[in-house]
Amino acid sequence: MSDLSSMVRFSIRPQGDGWRWETVDAAGQRRAGGVVRSKAIAAAFVIRDICAAQTPAADHHLISAKAA
Repeated sequence: MSDLSSMVRFSIRPQGDGWRWETVDAAGQRRAGGVVRSKAIAAAFVIRDICAAQTPAADHHLISAKAA
């Protein structure tokens, strides 16, 4: 896991009556982001994107928002 190409930076900050979340790759390009009602949901989206960045492209179908 020493490959820096899978590194993801993230930000979660208040915006209006919600929380803005954003993930950025090692090159500084925005990967994903949005505004949600709770900080916990923002954190879940960040974690999901970090996991996606670490997962080989062939296995991306395995990442789901559904609980196991």
